[in-house]
Amino acid sequence: MKHLTTFALALLAVSALSAEDVRFGAQATITKPSGDLGGKDWMDSKLGYGVGVHTLFDLGGGAAIVPRIDYTVYKNDQSINALINQDAKARILSAGADFHFYVGGNASQGFYLLGGLGYARGQFDSSYSAGSIQLSAEGSKDAVYFQGGVGLNFTPNIGVECRYQSLKFSDVETSFMGIKGRQSIDCPSLQASLVLRF
Repeated sequence: MKHLTTFALALLAVSALSAEDVRFGAQATITKPSGDLGGKDWMDSKLGYGVGVHTLFDLGGGAAIVPRIDYTVYKNDQSINALINQDAKARILSAGADFHFYVGGNASQGFYLLGGLGYARGQFDSSYSAGSIQLSAEGSKDAVYFQGGVGLNFTPNIGVECRYQSLKFSDVETSFMGIKGRQSIDCPSLQASLVLRF
């Protein structure tokens, strides 16, 4: 969390120095995981949901820097067979910044391209139950991510974004019945967001 806070504050400071206009906003996201996270052992292709906040710093000429914080949750409860159930959950807190380029030349208006990077912390939990017997495993890890996509503002206050995020948590330390192990969890995702700005 300390790294996320430092990273976010540094981005805000750099962006504010050259901004012509500053706007605040929020986003609600639906996300489709792939890789290990989207596989049968975790989410089995089920959608995740997220919320977040951002600040748009208008640099002029259709360019903008957009620091953002997002919290995303994936959850999958499934029956492995008639006796065993699995509950899997992943929570990802991320802080990063996107560069927006508005084709029409004005930030917050019309179609734009985006690309960015950030820092994320993932928390992964999985439990298996058979009657009154329950076994669980959990682990957490930090990682850097990259993303790119497109957006469209219908008005200066309402828009949508579609982005691809490349994210992989390497060597996640997990604990299962007191036994510690490590695994990598690849979790790229395709995301669609409703964006509101004020």
